[in-house]
Amino acid sequence: MKVNIALFVCCMIAIFYAYTKHIQAGETRPNDTLVVHDTAWQIHDSIIVRKVPKPYEVIVEIASKPEMLADTNYARLKEQYNALLQLYINKFAYNDTIRVGSYGYIALLDTVKENKIAYRRTRDNFNIPIVKETKTITKYAPPTRNLFIGGGIIVNNAIGIRGAEAGMILKTKKDQLYNIKASVDLDGQVMYGVGYYYKIK
Repeated sequence: MKVNIALFVCCMIAIFYAYTKHIQAGETRPNDTLVVHDTAWQIHDSIIVRKVPKPYEVIVEIASKPEMLADTNYARLKEQYNALLQLYINKFAYNDTIRVGSYGYIALLDTVKENKIAYRRTRDNFNIPIVKETKTITKYAPPTRNLFIGGGIIVNNAIGIRGAEAGMILKTKKDQLYNIKASVDLDGQVMYGVGYYYKIK
């Protein structure tokens, strides 16, 4: 009788131990998610000599400044002509840089002669990121064997608690369950059992 009582107490201790372990930490299936980004940088560096653009619109300005009026003195008139001719045939070079965000720049070189753009050169220097492919690879931990220990209580509708049981369950790598257990009721009757379970879903 004392042996049966001791077995009953052991079953209750096993139930309490299994419950506290479950509360402290639940087992989750470990996994590792790896995100791979394949990024390439396209470098664009070139010098292009472009065709001279045609005038979009010609606006005729009427001379209104005193220095633009023709002098009645021939010598002075000749000086005005030579000065205007020199301005007409001179070449004026203009450099400019246009920044394109954080990717690079466009350098411009325009040459103006005879009141029109005679030459244009552009230099492009870009470093543009291009994401070719993004892969998400999810790796799960390989299946393992697990051993569970726990217990339960035995009740009936008329009296209530009639006993307790304790046992162990072995889960295989194929999710098969093997169970062995021992139970004892309040009358001291001891029973043993085995079980087998397989995964259906």
